[in-house]
Amino acid sequence: MRYIVYSLVAMLMSVSTLSAQLTLEEYCQQVVDYSRMLHRAEDAVEASEADMRLAHKDYLPSLTMDRDFTLNFRDRGDERQWGWSMRADIRQPIYTGGAVRAAAKQSELKYEMAIDNMRSSILEVQYAAEYAYWTLSRAEIYRRAIADYVTIIGSLRDVVSRRFDEGYTSKSDLLQVESRMSDAEYQSSAAEQEYLVALHNFNLLRGADAMVEVVLARTLTDSEPMPERESVANIVARHPDYLSSVRDEEYARWGVRAASSRYMPSIYAGVFGLWQPKSPNIKGAGTMLDGGIMLTTSVPIFHFGARRQAMRSARSVWSSAQWATSEMYDSITLDESNGWTNIVTTYSRMESTRRNLQLAAENLEISTYSYHEGMTTILDVLQAQISWLQIYTNAITAQFDYAVAVAAYRLVTAAMY
Repeated sequence: MRYIVYSLVAMLMSVSTLSAQLTLEEYCQQVVDYSRMLHRAEDAVEASEADMRLAHKDYLPSLTMDRDFTLNFRDRGDERQWGWSMRADIRQPIYTGGAVRAAAKQSELKYEMAIDNMRSSILEVQYAAEYAYWTLSRAEIYRRAIADYVTIIGSLRDVVSRRFDEGYTSKSDLLQVESRMSDAEYQSSAAEQEYLVALHNFNLLRGADAMVEVVLARTLTDSEPMPERESVANIVARHPDYLSSVRDEEYARWGVRAASSRYMPSIYAGVFGLWQPKSPNIKGAGTMLDGGIMLTTSVPIFHFGARRQAMRSARSVWSSAQWATSEMYDSITLDESNGWTNIVTTYSRMESTRRNLQLAAENLEISTYSYHEGMTTILDVLQAQISWLQIYTNAITAQFDYAVAVAAYRLVTAAMY
């Protein structure tokens, strides 16, 4: 039993020696490649790029062709009752009050925001992958711990049974050990269920069969140093949510220009070609080709104060976007502070539980030895076992909390693999 206890402690406190089959980085990449959410984000980026290219087409001239056919109800001497015409126009915008440029800039910003949203989705998917990875590691370690705990109780039951048969212990001691054995088997069943659930989630996130067994290259038993703290200035310089908020603010600023352009003069230039029957349209008169150049100017004069209200609405949207950017900065600052505090506190708890685990293992060994020598009661041994299992569970939980805290800090600071 001494070998079992100290091997568990060594497993929890030393670097894992499992053969590397799936690293955390590889698993995160598999989840990213499979993620349905990221596929939707990629489609959104593609749609935004198409919209951006479409908006830039408004800088270019356009060619349109019109065909008309008319029929008069009254005769006009020798003139035909029907007529037709075909006209082709090439039209180039010269000045639109900034509408074309504003639409083009807004489409560019929409495209960049779509990329930011995709990067934000990647961060969320990576965090979900890390959480699933460490959850499976915790479930696996706890399952092994409970299995070995059942072995420890079984060894003690063998000793108590033998001493009961020899008349050195009471029936009460044997019943207490049997009760503890029953509880240990129950916990073993629950630990097995927890492991299978974690395995299912782990595999489904990467698109694999739910029951595929996997060996993790890294586990909670690995020694992980504390990460370096990031400054808020460095975080916001790369954080996709903040960058998207800044671009949304710029989008709203161009929205003010777009709202104003609807009430500004516009100038278009172009050429046209016309093919139609000669006028009047008399049988045998034939057709004619004509053409020319044109310059079209439109000047809004009065719209009952519509321009003032449109500008007021657009400026309010811009102001709201500015406040949203400031709010995003404060939110990132708060999340970074809380995330770093969580890392520090969980690291301290992890180190504390490691030391306590050594003491609990030593206490369990001494209590078991003393019971064999008749120097203590079975209650002392059972209490030592409960204490050891509780501290061991706390150690696993503390290491899991620390690993998740590091993953959450990576999410807050927008650190990608």
